Amino acid sequence: MTSLRNDPHERGVDTGSIFPPLTHDNAVRAQGSLLIRLTDLDERGVREVRTDRHGVLAVGVTPDGTPFAVGNTCRHQFAQLGRGRVTEQGCLECPWHRARYDVGTGAMTEGPKGRLFGFKPYSALIRAFGSRLKLATVRVHIRDEAIYLDE
Repeated sequence: MTSLRNDPHERGVDTGSIFPPLTHDNAVRAQGSLLIRLTDLDERGVREVRTDRHGVLAVGVTPDGTPFAVGNTCRHQFAQLGRGRVTEQGCLECPWHRARYDVGTGAMTEGPKGRLFGFKPYSALIRAFGSRLKLATVRVHIRDEAIYLDE
């Protein structure tokens, strides 16, 4: 299994490669409308969940307790967002270059960071693209200490 880290200044996924992970090889399998139990979320606050209806989603909970399910692919370089982390502000942060997404709207709120990708004009361009081409959002709720799809 791929090693995941919760360090906001490093990559969230140790791939042993210079390229981001492009496969959903560690996704939890949803059981009908039950996506994931809250006890299955670690300190990162998000996991990849494979569903029959929506494909693989990034599913988690914000620090204020709001559940979310969004598309799992970053708009920057296609890294898997379910391998990232939820920030203290409630944004979903990409594990590769730390772009951030509003989990309520799916819009990118901050562009990628780093030596090359943190170049302000480039980051602003990616953020503009990510705010227009939003992540899919799926309505969910918490019941019985688990996150469920709304029917």
